[in-house]
Amino acid sequence: MTDTASSERYERRELLQPGAVETWSGLDRTLNRPVTIRRADADSEIGHRLRLQAKALARVEHHGLLHILDTYDEADHFAIVTEQLPTGLLVDELTAPNGDTRRLAAPEAIRIVIAVTEALAVLHSAGFAHGGVDADYIGWRAEVGWVILNGPPTDDAVTIPATRRADLVSLAVLAHRLIVGAAPQRRPDGTWEFDSVVPDVVAPVLARAMSASDPWPDVPSMLLALRSIVDDLPISDGVRTDRSSVWQAERHWLAPVGVLVAAAATLVGIALLIEQPADRSSEDATPSVETTVPDPDAPTVVTIAPAATATVAPQTTPAIVPAPTTTQVRRTPILLESITDFDPAGDDRVEHPERLIFINDGDPTTGWSTARYSSRDFGGLKDGVGLIVVLAGDEPLRIERVAVDSPTVGWSFEVYASDERNRTLIDWGRPLAVAQDITGSTAAAVPATDAAAVLVWITDLGDELPSGGHRVTIFRIEIGTSAVTAEAPPSTGAVTP
Repeated sequence: MTDTASSERYERRELLQPGAVETWSGLDRTLNRPVTIRRADADSEIGHRLRLQAKALARVEHHGLLHILDTYDEADHFAIVTEQLPTGLLVDELTAPNGDTRRLAAPEAIRIVIAVTEALAVLHSAGFAHGGVDADYIGWRAEVGWVILNGPPTDDAVTIPATRRADLVSLAVLAHRLIVGAAPQRRPDGTWEFDSVVPDVVAPVLARAMSASDPWPDVPSMLLALRSIVDDLPISDGVRTDRSSVWQAERHWLAPVGVLVAAAATLVGIALLIEQPADRSSEDATPSVETTVPDPDAPTVVTIAPAATATVAPQTTPAIVPAPTTTQVRRTPILLESITDFDPAGDDRVEHPERLIFINDGDPTTGWSTARYSSRDFGGLKDGVGLIVVLAGDEPLRIERVAVDSPTVGWSFEVYASDERNRTLIDWGRPLAVAQDITGSTAAAVPATDAAAVLVWITDLGDELPSGGHRVTIFRIEIGTSAVTAEAPPSTGAVTP
């Protein structure tokens, strides 16, 4: 900090922005370098706040914040000296040469928001809030990148009182503006409506930032969520014609496999019409991907073969129609209460809790996914991650089957069950079933067990993705049980017209 005499060192040249806090271009005569000078009436409330902020934030340094070089008193004003303001503004990137509004590709937009969020996280850690960032006051400096040009530490807060909650909301609005070209619309009930151009993986992050009931607890939490999705964003010019999924590159194999599965299903249907099964309960049976082990203490092991190997032997003669049965076994899905991520060895990885809402949403183009790792064994960082599925109801329910839909190739998981929500893998006991080398959807039979919660524990992330790295994506989980129902015998007194 400098004293009053140091005012002779700085020359104010051009008023860039008038107001209670004036912004001037200036010159540091001692070092012969351009600077920015911000000053306010020393006796005003703003002047007093600036002096206190400058003292507290003089040591805060981040490339996304303008650093305080000096302060001085000039006549009846208190002044703050910073680096020269960048000449390029983010708002200029959103304006086309003809004056129309441009929008940025989602990866570029989110990287900009991440840079701004990092700067706000540093500011918050020093005990200050900004009050709300905007594209009009974010500039580009070639040597450091994007820089916030207004608010603390070099200016007064954008809004008074400035709150961290307002900073979170402003980050979401900024992201929407960069991707869509405009701010999100507010509904009459106070909630926000995002444009369909916003990618599916981005919308939940923004929605939580703007949520009145369950916002991100702090800026670092939102920062982690943004970092976790940046590599999953579709590369485009911001215009989307369909709902591309976050794992678009991972499902390139689904088309040929889907054709083979459809063909196999058609042949199976024809065979069933020709030959009625002796046991009608087989109508509800799944393909032979389920293997039951008689030993109740040993887990079921399921190994999924590629769908392309499925064949059906042709039937040449009709079979004899069997006698009707009096009981029927039907698989019944169990209502689920919640699904949460389970990462007991969690470190700096984020297993995308914001994507849990995409499980069982009925849309096969969305889904929850693990973080992306360098190898199928989680980069050697952990033994696995999982999902805890809590069953609806106050009492444990009988479970006999766990079905999982995923586009991931070659991954593996284990199934555990408990009458309560456990926090460590040891507490879950032994696995009830093991599914290995899975390609596509699978259903694992488990010994009949009463459970209140089921853990799907991922042990292998599968083959490398076309875009690099390893991760597992899941878009449906179903917990099932078998119900035996009585079937009425055929009537012997029927009258044939």
